[in-house]
Amino acid sequence: MKYEMKKLKLELKVNWKLSRNETLVKENFIITRGDYSSEVAPNTRYDETPKLIEAHFKELEKAKTMNLLWCNCFQSAINNILLKEQFAGDLFKALGTTKKDQLETSFSLPIMDLDDVAGYLKANPGYSFYKVKIKSLESLAFLEKIASLTDKPLRIDANEGFESLESYLEFEDKVKSFNIQFVEQPFPTSFFDEYIALKKISKFEIIADESLLQDFNAEKFKNMFHGINVKSMKSRGLENSKRLLLKAREHGLKTMVGCMIETSLGISEAMSLASLCDYIDLDGSLLLKNDPYSHLIKLEDGKISLT
Repeated sequence: MKYEMKKLKLELKVNWKLSRNETLVKENFIITRGDYSSEVAPNTRYDETPKLIEAHFKELEKAKTMNLLWCNCFQSAINNILLKEQFAGDLFKALGTTKKDQLETSFSLPIMDLDDVAGYLKANPGYSFYKVKIKSLESLAFLEKIASLTDKPLRIDANEGFESLESYLEFEDKVKSFNIQFVEQPFPTSFFDEYIALKKISKFEIIADESLLQDFNAEKFKNMFHGINVKSMKSRGLENSKRLLLKAREHGLKTMVGCMIETSLGISEAMSLASLCDYIDLDGSLLLKNDPYSHLIKLEDGKISLT
């Protein structure tokens, strides 16, 4: 059966600014074979580009088989399609997970001007948690502004923005009174010693994101982090994502299912992992102006559910 692929130009509702880059547009892909489709959301952090995805697809068309050297997000879509074919599209049956009626997802605030924060929160009410993108100590005023406007728990995502343990500890000291639930990936992935030192003294849970791809060393991660953020686009599909979540729980790490900027197709797939997780961060499609799969997910009072 032949694979088909189409490119999507996804427009964001707000400038998506992180510690390392910013954009108003995201180019994703939908791969389809027969009755089943899955999404490819390339991330430049891992050298994944639209050009690379198109090259992979040409290889797929030519070879008619899988290439284990394909990048993670492309392989994720292929693996998810094969899984859907095997179980007639029922991902909960395929993964042996439990479907939940509603999921309390966090909702993201990218780095923005202080004058825009109040309007953004007013336009996006009802969420139980807000995920705040920061860069480093320079984002302190931004975080203070958010904390002054909402009493909801904040999930801080530094995207590797801090350049030293000392600067991060100074940040922690300044925000220790805020309602912070956890901090994701404060340092670059190469800062092993800093993560080990931080875990012993941190006021907050430290969650691995960029440090986690297809697998992780459980003993090492236990010394560096309190939990992990698993994303299908990084872990080469839902089956391996499930394996990573179970491995984390087995070794006493907390679990979260996350996402890239994706349509509701990709988000609906990730929702099949929610019963294995302590935290849900599946707001990728909620940030889009033009989600062609919006009919797959319903948002009500800050909670998402499958339609």
